[in-house]
Amino acid sequence: MRAFLTAGLGVAILAGAACKKDDLTGIRPGTLFVAARDSFFTPDTISIAVGFPVRWTNEGNVYHTVVSDSALWASNLIAPNFWFEVKFDSAGTFPYHCSQHSGMTGTVVVTP
Repeated sequence: MRAFLTAGLGVAILAGAACKKDDLTGIRPGTLFVAARDSFFTPDTISIAVGFPVRWTNEGNVYHTVVSDSALWASNLIAPNFWFEVKFDSAGTFPYHCSQHSGMTGTVVVTP
């Protein structure tokens, strides 16, 4: 199931928490990938151009979330080998965290 929602500041969310990592039909050109491991995101800081998505895949053994520090998006719990994706439609710096693990943080830098 994929739902398309638009949040404030031009961040679009594709709900992918129920999609398997090997579901290649949903990968769009220019997608940047981030791994959620058991206690960190890798890479923890990424840069992407406006209009492209970031896909977080849970490569760890426990459940994770991907939550915007400014409440622009929030995933449900992401099971191991599943993913969550956000398309960024405006430039800016977007810090995020895992609500299940303190200190598990990252930043998306979106350039025009």
